Amino acid sequence: MKKQLGIAILIVALLTMGTATATIIQVSNLSINVTTPTKGILGGGCGGGGCHGGGGGCHNNTNLTEMTGVLNYDGEYFTIEETILHFGCYTYLNSTQAPADFDGDGTTETLWNEIVGCVGTSITVEGYLRCQDTRLVVYYINGYEIRDCPNQPPGLNHTL
Repeated sequence: MKKQLGIAILIVALLTMGTATATIIQVSNLSINVTTPTKGILGGGCGGGGCHGGGGGCHNNTNLTEMTGVLNYDGEYFTIEETILHFGCYTYLNSTQAPADFDGDGTTETLWNEIVGCVGTSITVEGYLRCQDTRLVVYYINGYEIRDCPNQPPGLNHTL
């Protein structure tokens, strides 16, 4: 009885941790192996980006990295070439009006719809590189600010 109760409590605790880790439970030994995925939802993982940035502004900030290329989306990650792009959390992207018609369909939509509409086309993004330069926390698309940019690069403790 104690073993089943312990397993139930463990499962509830693991479920409340979110999707940032994958957990494997071996019930026979009650051994737990926790692994962190290399990529997160919408380009998350490895920290950086937050939901919609925070405070200040980074207009003309010389610390930003600019990247131009064809935007790809595999249903989970946005990329330009091998670089994973952090645009922000889905709730923010799906509830915030884009500052411009990025996808050129004649209608300015939510950031999410504009970004998805750009898949397969060349865009220019600006932001801070993270995780050994494999991820870009994006603050500008085609010259338009899409979220508040801090005065300095976001710390690695910010998560998507």
